Amino acid sequence: MPKPKLNLKYPDLLQLFGADAVKQRSESRQFLAWFLQHYYHLDETDVDDTICDGHEDKTTDGIYVNEQSSQIHVFQAKISKGPKTLGDSALKEFYGSLTQFKSKATVQTLQTATINKELAALLRDLEIAEKVEKGYEVKGIFITNSTRDHNAIEYLKVAKNLILYDALELEKLFVPIDKTEPIAQEVSFDVSGVPILDYPIGSSLKMTIAPVSASELVLMPGISNGELFAYNVRQWLRRTKVNDDIAASINSPDEHKFFPAFHNGITVLCKKLVSSKDKITISGYAVVNGCQSLSGLHENRKKISSDLRILTKFIQTPPTGPLAAKITDHTNNQNGTTARDLQSNNLIQTRLQTEINSGGEFCYRIKRGEHLDWPDAKVIENDLAARLLLAFDLKEPWSCHQTYKLFDERHSAIFAQQSVTGNRITTVYRIYKIVVPKLSMLSNKLFAGYKLTHFLVMYLMREALETDDLGKQFCANPEKFTSTKSDLAKLLSCIDRIAQTVIRALDNEVKRKDADLVNPFDFKRDLKSPNRVRLIETNVITTYQVLIDNAAAVPFVRQWTEQKVVKK
Repeated sequence: MPKPKLNLKYPDLLQLFGADAVKQRSESRQFLAWFLQHYYHLDETDVDDTICDGHEDKTTDGIYVNEQSSQIHVFQAKISKGPKTLGDSALKEFYGSLTQFKSKATVQTLQTATINKELAALLRDLEIAEKVEKGYEVKGIFITNSTRDHNAIEYLKVAKNLILYDALELEKLFVPIDKTEPIAQEVSFDVSGVPILDYPIGSSLKMTIAPVSASELVLMPGISNGELFAYNVRQWLRRTKVNDDIAASINSPDEHKFFPAFHNGITVLCKKLVSSKDKITISGYAVVNGCQSLSGLHENRKKISSDLRILTKFIQTPPTGPLAAKITDHTNNQNGTTARDLQSNNLIQTRLQTEINSGGEFCYRIKRGEHLDWPDAKVIENDLAARLLLAFDLKEPWSCHQTYKLFDERHSAIFAQQSVTGNRITTVYRIYKIVVPKLSMLSNKLFAGYKLTHFLVMYLMREALETDDLGKQFCANPEKFTSTKSDLAKLLSCIDRIAQTVIRALDNEVKRKDADLVNPFDFKRDLKSPNRVRLIETNVITTYQVLIDNAAAVPFVRQWTEQKVVKK
C-alpha cells in the first residue's frame, strides 16, 4: 500500500495544521508548529514553548535546545504561495542571521535589541547565551513547502550547520497518523558462515537473532521514504550526536568488525519469518528499533565493507498488533521502563484501575501500550489524571508541564491520599471535558491553545467552587453528588454554567494583561510561575465573586438547590 502523498501546495497546506491553526498565529508559525509535532515529535506545551510568535523576530521563528546532543536548533519557516522553487537567497539570509548566535556576547545583544518579547523570553529562559559559551553547537533549521533548486543544493554543501526541510524532505520523512501497511515485499539475508539463534517464545512466537550484513540491510525497501520505519516511535533525526558517531564508525573500516559488540542492534517485526543455517527470509515487515542506525548506514552505504554486520533481531509478529506496540515501546526506551511503567504495579494504580473500569463508562490506562483495543473516547490515561489532580486537588497548575515528576517524586502526593478514588478521578475528568471546549471563548487564541491553560482553568474551577460551602463539600467528596444518574446530570449542568462564568472572568483578566504595554502578558512564562498564577487566580476569582454578588452569575449552591426544587 503506497504511502499517502503529502499535499504541501498552498492553500491546501493549511488543511494539515489542524489544532495548530491558531487564529492569532501567522501561517508560517502554524507551519512550524505542525513540523515540530510531526518531525520533532514534541508535545503541545513544548511546541508552544519553542515558537516565538510576533513580529520583528530577527529571522528566528523558534528555538529548541537538544540537551542530549548539546545542540541549539534555530528555526525559520517559510510558506511559498506559488510554484516557485527555493534558491539560495533565502538560505543565505537565514544562514547569515545565525551569526547572532556565534558567541555569548552576540546572543546577549540580540536578547537586548529585539522588540519581539517572546524571542527575548526564549533566549533568556533557555539560557542560550550561556549554552553557546559552553560550546553548544548552533544549527539552522529552514522549513519550506518549496522544492530546492540547483543553487540551494550547491549552497547546502558549504553551509554545514544549515539543515533544509523542503517539500522533498518533508514528503520523504513524513509518516501519517494512519500508518502505512508493513512492507509486503519478500526479502532475504545471507547468514551462511555466521552463527544464528532461533529462539521460540511459547508455541506461536518465533524470534531469530543473527549478525546480518549491513550491505544487505541497507537494500531493504522503504528506508529512503521512511515507510520501513512507519511503526517506529520516531523517525530519523538528522545530524544528531548519535548519527555523527555512527557515521564516524562507518568511516573507520578498522571498526567495522566490532559493530556487533558495541552496537545495540536492530529489531524487525514481520508477519512471515523463515530461517535456515544459510538464509533468513521475511515479509510483511517493519523496523521498530534502529531507525537512526539503518538510516545512517543507508546514507553512508558506499563506505560499508563486508566486515560490517549488525546484530538483528527478527520477531514473527504482525507490526500492527498489540504485542508489536509493546515491543516497539520497550525496545525504544534505553531503560526499558519509565517511572509510569514502574508505578503500574503499584497497588494504588491497580486499585484505581479496578474502581474506574468496573464502572463500565471509562477505562483507566496505567502503562504505555496497555489495552490498545480500548476505545479512545473511553480511555483516561493515568498521566493525564495525575496532571488534573495536581491542578485541581494540589492546586499546582504551574507544575503540570513537569510530566517526568508525576510518577516519581510527586506520585505519593498526587495519588496516595484517602480522597483519591476512582470516582474522584472520573469526576475531575468530566469537569476537564466540559472546560476544554469552552476555552474557545477566550479572545487570546494563543493563550487558549496553550496546554497549561487547561490546567490553569481546572485550578480556577476548584477555587470558584470553593467560594460557597456546598461547593467545598463537593470538592471534598464528589461521590455524594454523583451517586445517581440524575444527580450526575445535574452536577454536570452546574459545572457547565460555572465554567462559562470562570472563563468569562479569565478572559477579562487576560485582556487587561494584554493591554499592558509596559509589562505585556508572557503566558508561557507566567503559567509556570506560582506567584503569577496566584495573582491571576486572585483577580479572576474576585471578578467571579463580583458577578455572583451582582446576580450576573449563579453560585454552585443555588444552582444545585434550585435544580433540585424544580425537579420535585
